[in-house]
Amino acid sequence: MDEETQKLKEILEAFSKGATQIVSDPKTIKQLQERGVPIESRFITYEKYVEDLFAKKREGAVALLRKLPKIDASIADGVIESMYEEIRSSYALSIFTSTIINSILLLEYAMRARLYKEKLKKNPTADWSKLEDLTMGALIWQLFNQKIITEEEKAKLMSFNKQLRNPYLHINIHKLSKGVFISKLPSINVKTQEVIELENVEASKHKYLWFAAKKFFDKYHVQSVIDFCVDWTNKLLANP
Repeated sequence: MDEETQKLKEILEAFSKGATQIVSDPKTIKQLQERGVPIESRFITYEKYVEDLFAKKREGAVALLRKLPKIDASIADGVIESMYEEIRSSYALSIFTSTIINSILLLEYAMRARLYKEKLKKNPTADWSKLEDLTMGALIWQLFNQKIITEEEKAKLMSFNKQLRNPYLHINIHKLSKGVFISKLPSINVKTQEVIELENVEASKHKYLWFAAKKFFDKYHVQSVIDFCVDWTNKLLANP
């Protein structure tokens, strides 16, 4: 290894110390490997992966579960119970994407279940399947038209649908990354060996930062999404 490559190796080692993720072009990685920089690809056994995953996720799991709102005991619905368990297990493991998605699905199902309950009052043989053709927006309008929710409540649900539900389930990742800034983002030019530290980087302007920004979005919003969806599930389905 020549002197220049040795210096680059030392810079990269210092640069990567303590880092959990490094972004690089695959061509750059290949060029570095060809120059003798020891960048390795290794296989982690499934057993090791699971052990490390559970050890990492176990920290803070109980603290997260203590913040989980409860489904009202009067709601006797097997689907609700199963969906809530999905939320609880994914939240305990800090799998926030799954937690948010399942919370949204819980709310949509609760809307359908409440409308179906109203239909059964008028027609004991009402067809559930027709409700599954409706979008969340249409479900909200039906709840409003049947005076189950107020104008103010309709506005809140519509805002949730437009601002969070739709972009999230349609993985509009660029939209979700807007407003997220990276305070410090170190980078290195492997050709010149120049280390640059960028500040206040707007994530939405750099595609390679979009998913990292989404992870921040998930962590920041997950509790409010759970609270919103469980609260509305209780409002719609709990017995008075």
